[in-house]
Amino acid sequence: MKVNLMILAVALAFSTVACNTTGKKSEATGAGDTATTVQKPSVVDNASLEGTWELKSITTPETAGKALKELYKDKIPTLTFTSKDHKVEGNNGCNGIGGTYESEKGNSIKIGDKLVSTMMHCENAAYNEFMNGLKSTTNFDIRDNELTFISGDIVVMQFVKK
Repeated sequence: MKVNLMILAVALAFSTVACNTTGKKSEATGAGDTATTVQKPSVVDNASLEGTWELKSITTPETAGKALKELYKDKIPTLTFTSKDHKVEGNNGCNGIGGTYESEKGNSIKIGDKLVSTMMHCENAAYNEFMNGLKSTTNFDIRDNELTFISGDIVVMQFVKK
């Protein structure tokens, strides 16, 4: 009987700790496998995407531990959003890209599967990794002229307003 009560007490303690740690988000910083806590998303909408954004960092399995200058030696990827028409254009570090995106509720976004691109091959650009990062993006956040693309609760890319 005492053993059963002790097991129950330990199980209850673990469930309390687990409940207190849910809801925290991790952000990969691009400097290896380090993760930091992401603040709760700000209140953003489709109109806040308006303008041109230049890639600041990318953290995907293929790009982990690599500097931006190493991944994109000739041209840094950019995205230009026209919120009125839900259009986006830019470059992926090699090819011109463009198309539409969906941003229906708050900070949700679906972008990668709606884009077309030119088909040049570039030696010095991780353009496929950029496109895969866009496809995995589910949400965005904007703070202090920085656009963050998030997949689930992982930061995939960060951009700065040009």
